[in-house]
Amino acid sequence: MNEQNIMKFIFKPLTTFDLDLLCQWFEKPHVLEWWSDRFTPEEIKEKYGARIGDDIVCPFIVYFNDKPIAFIQYYWASKVGDGWWPNEDANTVGLDQFIGEEEYINKGFGTLMMEAFIQFLFQNPLIKKIITEVDPKNLRAKRCYEKAGFHERGIIETPDGISILMEIAKFTNRKSFQG
Repeated sequence: MNEQNIMKFIFKPLTTFDLDLLCQWFEKPHVLEWWSDRFTPEEIKEKYGARIGDDIVCPFIVYFNDKPIAFIQYYWASKVGDGWWPNEDANTVGLDQFIGEEEYINKGFGTLMMEAFIQFLFQNPLIKKIITEVDPKNLRAKRCYEKAGFHERGIIETPDGISILMEIAKFTNRKSFQG
């Protein structure tokens, strides 16, 4: 894979038509390993359906070569979680993601998808920093974020336990992320 593949990623806002696919992905063992909410399909449809068209938590289905392969969402950190991110300003977004289709795991697609989504987000002039948190045991995700340009900021306590906080700022040394 090369950098031209970044251009083959398309981020389509989540629609009601995508909710069945999302339910299928949430049943897969490789997703359940790190997204352990164990929601029923009805709960998934309610939770993620409520985010369709939202301007605070913004979910997408990721397409690669016209095939839906992943879920990704960003959220305005200062507006979610009842003060969960007290040190983040109005220009910081957080993100969550997973690859739903097994054949795209461990082949570099996660890193390329993250690089493409970072470019997508930094096109918005309001976004100056992206944060994410990763389970310390999820070394695959941590390496993916690092390869995409994220830096470890420290250990934080979350409702799900200990996590590693990672960030990338808009003006980094990587040309592709400069505004």
